[in-house]
Amino acid sequence: MTQGLRLATVFIMFSVVLVMQGCTTMGSTEGIHKGDHQKLAKDYADQAQEFREKAQFWENKAESYEHHPELYNSTNIAEQAAHCREVAQSYRKMADEAAALASTHENLTRRGQGP
Repeated sequence: MTQGLRLATVFIMFSVVLVMQGCTTMGSTEGIHKGDHQKLAKDYADQAQEFREKAQFWENKAESYEHHPELYNSTNIAEQAAHCREVAQSYRKMADEAAALASTHENLTRRGQGP
C-alpha cells in the first residue's frame, strides 16, 4: 500500500468518525426532556445548516483536487476527489434528515404541542 493510499484511508476513517459524531449529537437533550418542540426545531434547523456548510466545504475540496492537482502530492487525484464528494453527499443526507426533523417539530409547535 503506498503512503498516499494509507493517508487517504486514514483520512476517510477520520471523516467517517466525525460524521458519526455529528449524528449522535443531533437535537438538544434539554429540549427532548422538556418536550420543547420549538427548541428542537431550531436546534435541528441549525444543525441542517451546519451540515450543508460542511457538504459545501467537501465539494469545494473535490473541485480543488480536480482543478489544481499540482497542489497535492497524490497520484490518485480522481479517487481523492471522489472521496470528498462521498463525504459531501453524506453531509447533504444528514442535512436533509435534520431539516425533516426540524419541520416535524415546527409542525408540532404549530399544533400547540410542547411547553
